[in-house]
Amino acid sequence: MQRILDDLHVFVEMTEAITSDLDLDRVLQSVTDAGTRLSAARFGAFFYRSVDDGAERGGLRVISGDGRREFAHLPVTRLVELFSATFAGRETVRLDDVGDDLPEEVRRGRRPLRSYLGTPVVARSGEVIGALLFGHPEVAAFDQRSEDVVRLVATQAAVAVENARSYAEEQLARRAAEQAAERLALLQTITSRLARAVDRDQVLVAVVDALVGPLGASRVGVYLREGAVYRAAAGVGAAPARDAAVAPQRPQHGEFPVDGDNPVAVCAAERRPLVHSSVADLAERFPEVAAVVTGMEASVLLPLVVGERTLGVLALAWREPRIFDAVELAWLRSAVEQLSLALVQVELRDSEAAAQAALRDSAAYAISVSRTLQRSLLPPALPDVESLAVAVRYVPSVVDAEVGGDWYDVIATPDGAVVLVIGDVQGHSIGAAAVMGQLRVALNAYLVESHPPHVALSRVNRVMETLRTDAIATCCLVRIDPATGHVAVVRAGHTLPVLWRADGEVTELEGDGGIPLGVLPEWEWPTTELHLGAGDRLLLYTDGLVEVPGEDVDDGVAALLRAVASTGAGARDAAAREGEVTGHARQERLEGDVDAVLAQVGMRTRDDVAVLACEYAGPAASYRREELQVTTLPEVTAAREFGRRTLTRWGLVHLDDTVSLLVTELVTNALVHTDGPARLELRRHEGAVRVMVSDSLSKVPRPRAVDSDATGGRGLLVVGALSMGWGVEPHGEGKTVWADVRA
Repeated sequence: MQRILDDLHVFVEMTEAITSDLDLDRVLQSVTDAGTRLSAARFGAFFYRSVDDGAERGGLRVISGDGRREFAHLPVTRLVELFSATFAGRETVRLDDVGDDLPEEVRRGRRPLRSYLGTPVVARSGEVIGALLFGHPEVAAFDQRSEDVVRLVATQAAVAVENARSYAEEQLARRAAEQAAERLALLQTITSRLARAVDRDQVLVAVVDALVGPLGASRVGVYLREGAVYRAAAGVGAAPARDAAVAPQRPQHGEFPVDGDNPVAVCAAERRPLVHSSVADLAERFPEVAAVVTGMEASVLLPLVVGERTLGVLALAWREPRIFDAVELAWLRSAVEQLSLALVQVELRDSEAAAQAALRDSAAYAISVSRTLQRSLLPPALPDVESLAVAVRYVPSVVDAEVGGDWYDVIATPDGAVVLVIGDVQGHSIGAAAVMGQLRVALNAYLVESHPPHVALSRVNRVMETLRTDAIATCCLVRIDPATGHVAVVRAGHTLPVLWRADGEVTELEGDGGIPLGVLPEWEWPTTELHLGAGDRLLLYTDGLVEVPGEDVDDGVAALLRAVASTGAGARDAAAREGEVTGHARQERLEGDVDAVLAQVGMRTRDDVAVLACEYAGPAASYRREELQVTTLPEVTAAREFGRRTLTRWGLVHLDDTVSLLVTELVTNALVHTDGPARLELRRHEGAVRVMVSDSLSKVPRPRAVDSDATGGRGLLVVGALSMGWGVEPHGEGKTVWADVRA
């Protein structure tokens, strides 16, 4: 009875031990110890069978009882043969006396085992887990009871081993899941940091910071191909990784030849990882490299590949030997893929930035050239006209580097008038600019010859026919007489001028217009006349100021009129009435108001914009003009008297002698060399008196050499000697000869 109680106590202890502990080795030890005690064996052992990487392995795992040293030297192979049925899981085997079945050296041992008892440990699934084997130095030491007890122990052992295995597998799966989650999070961190990197150095630092630290690498190198070598890129290892105790060192080798027998070149050429668990492993394949490396053992090299392109190699090294499993290598491959893509993206971004910079430089140069050409086609300076302030603006298109066809001009004519010109040749091209330049020159020539605006416009229209161009042009001419404020407007398809009265009234200048230039060669344009008072203004502009894509042009004109009306017209009216504004102040005020109008309208157009504005100050105090028609030579005396009376009224009688001689010479020449009458005109300008004689002959007189005894031919020489300057201005079928005398 006592033995039964003792056996029960041992069995309970074993059960408690194996159910409370899931460690496989401790479970096997508890089972073996219990079986040894319950079977009264002197020695016990557990032979455990496992399957690793698909291969079945078995062997002695646990020893129990006295004399473990002797048991450990037992011939396992021979025992397996004797207990083959047990190790196969078929049955329990009891040997009462192995006798001569054991080798002689074992039989001569200190206490040779004679009796053996073995029982299989089989899982519920039928899998053979292993076998419990017990021994005793006495013959027939085991009986049926011993068999029953060890079979019961084996049954409990099978359950305990299954539980321990399940727990181990669960722990392994949990660790694998945790590692996978950690690596996934780390891979996401790498991806995020690489996505934010704006240059190559930031990409490389992100790799060191996010990749090297968690892996504990001591060295890292990103080798990128540069010509015939793979060179360690700058920026790697520049800062310590957050998770690394020591900042990773730069690679020991700064570069490797592309065609050499070295780890970097081989990894890149074969496009596969190279794994070396130790320097000895490295030395088997690359002995020359292994011979010079220091401070490292394990290493991994992974190719940086995008499509068919190999960028370089990522090399990692550790100070201690290291075994790399397939999961870790797969994760490294994923990280390297992200690194490769990031390097390509940075490269593309750099290339795009360089291309954009080159494009910007090219565009800036083209715009500079076009604006220089545009400025060269516009008047370099405007004439200084008393009683008239003039402001001009030219705003090139914001989206087109081509030179445009918009132009303006201000032309002083021989009769003292001023003609404002604004026009627009259709298109943005060198051709449009060429047409614009020719039209401007032609208009200038006809207006300087004193042709009325409508005549000059008709003649320029015929000039366009000779240019053999498909271009058409709009144009507006405004002739202003500073002495009287009289205005004549001729418009060829151009936008209406804005009349900007001193009292604040702002309107479009309604009047007859006509078709653009270049449409019909024989066309006459009507003239619209009006009068400007002191402080009144005119604003001429090209259509780019009011035409906005997607919007009604009438809305643009209305916005322009509102902007013009918002300027300080009331103050201008009062100042004009009181005569308190100097010419300089009037000019500055006009310039500022034009800028204010442009700012309010806003430059939203895709077209060029030309603006020409003027302010009339009223009849000039120093400006006078008197005319006399002279028909015959005897009337030359009357012409001299006309000059004397005029100078007296002007308070310039001291100029009588000089002016009388000029009148005599110019009027006489006109009457002698032409069939018609001559028109004498005296003009007083600031600082000068101009004597002008017009006739119907277009031939231009020129000074000529004469003999000393000649009675004539010296008239123009006399004119040149008496005057500040003289000249000839053709107009229509005739001409005007003028000479200036300093007042």
